[in-house]
Amino acid sequence: MEFYKFCPLLILCLCCSVYAWDQNKVDSLIKAALKCREDKNPGLTASAVKDGKVIFANGYGYADVDTQRPVTNTTLFGIASMSKAFAAALMIKLLHDNHLSIYSKPRDILPEGFAYNTTEFSNYATVRDLMTHCLGVPTHQMMRLDKNLTRKEAARRIRYFEPVYKFRVHYLYSNLHYGIVSYLSEVVGGKTWEDLIQENFYNPLGMTHSDFLRTVDRTAKDVAQGYADDEVNGGLVPVSEELNKHWGIYGGSTGLMSCSEDITKWMLFQLKADGTNERGERVMDGADLRMTHSPQTAIRSSTVEKTFHKPNTPFTVSENDYAFGWKNGFYKGYKMLRHTGTTYGYSSLITLLPDVNIGVFTSMTGEDEGYATRTILHSYILDSLLDNETPSINETTVCTFPEPWMRDTSHRQSPINTSRPPTRPLQEYVGVYHQTPYGEMTISINTTNHQLQLDYGYGQWILYPETTSDSFAGEPFGYLYKLVYLKHVKFHVQAHPSMVSVEIPSFESKEPPVFYRVSKSTSSSGSNIIG
Repeated sequence: MEFYKFCPLLILCLCCSVYAWDQNKVDSLIKAALKCREDKNPGLTASAVKDGKVIFANGYGYADVDTQRPVTNTTLFGIASMSKAFAAALMIKLLHDNHLSIYSKPRDILPEGFAYNTTEFSNYATVRDLMTHCLGVPTHQMMRLDKNLTRKEAARRIRYFEPVYKFRVHYLYSNLHYGIVSYLSEVVGGKTWEDLIQENFYNPLGMTHSDFLRTVDRTAKDVAQGYADDEVNGGLVPVSEELNKHWGIYGGSTGLMSCSEDITKWMLFQLKADGTNERGERVMDGADLRMTHSPQTAIRSSTVEKTFHKPNTPFTVSENDYAFGWKNGFYKGYKMLRHTGTTYGYSSLITLLPDVNIGVFTSMTGEDEGYATRTILHSYILDSLLDNETPSINETTVCTFPEPWMRDTSHRQSPINTSRPPTRPLQEYVGVYHQTPYGEMTISINTTNHQLQLDYGYGQWILYPETTSDSFAGEPFGYLYKLVYLKHVKFHVQAHPSMVSVEIPSFESKEPPVFYRVSKSTSSSGSNIIG
């Protein structure tokens, strides 16, 4: 009799989850991580959802080091490449609404046409290909510094870049392609990409604080100041608002700003996966949303997997395939959707575990080499949310990582040697150089320190001779101050003293652009793009 009396209670206890969220422990670990990284990551925003509910959405540290303004759950951070999931969902929604598909060809959508360097790519490339990083064309990041670049112009210029892999056979991540996807969205949707994101996702999901790198009003909104790491001397380097605004030119590549409160709504929308918002209103077709999660291109090598796998670390994070703005993989055996976001001043990460209905988001100001800090913070929060999981990270190892599991091999960049003499008179290097499609670059003599100066768009560098003849190292100033150092800027000589070209591997390592001299004076030739 007594057994049956207490049996329902026994059954209830056996069915109970051991999951017990402790917000104080999570707050304590995040604060410990920031304290030991205060010279690298001054501010952080974080949130988590589970089973259709918001678990927490908080801010930590400082949004501005100088003013000591605190981060709140509505402080905006650049989420960088996390923007790609928004861009892909928007593109697929617009295609659906306009009776097109992911297999539609950009050349058939754009009124001015669309072409690659090869006939095969031009004739057969689809919108799906643009969003899944399978076209083998290097991303040419530094082209974004060109003051004349637009999304439409980026779509036109890709015809000048040679693929480094064959058609659809190799994963090669490309921000440039997502810039083109953003332009395609504008053509199909008839509005700016930012307006389309606002109308199709921000408004219906209730993301009332979110904004864009290019348009956010920092005097009216709570925006975290971006910081970078001084790779030579250590310490924080504020990133200029102007650089952030221009770097958002590609829109869906890196262009969104959001906060921990708003991203909870994006995570709940993704995990619900039926295309409706919290009020049950239709945002997009459910099948289309689920398609954005489906694997498309195999990822042969992943940066995070080089660090986070057993036996190197106590847990494994794998990234196996690219979907549409999401990477598919596993966390401790749980199916995972994940995407990092890294841009000047901000380091972000979103992790979804669909089978257990969990989502975690973080964004930090500052840098995070190899995604390590983001990944271990997510590991702790995920473990705290999962049933029967003991956290692999604690307040000690969050600061010592990668030790005690691996030796810390990180090191500072050596300062540039500024005392070497050039191998020929500096005047012989001076002139306007041109490259299709980058446009014009100017080499002049800086009158303050009497060294060569390289100017490309918003980028400026002082060039110092390296040990190799006619090779220089570039120290950035202006908008890129302490952000982008150049190695092995190599001038090519045809017949002494005729300087004919300069190669810049730091602009794109897989296909270094070569600029050809068009004038021996520093006056612009007036030609920006040829062809």
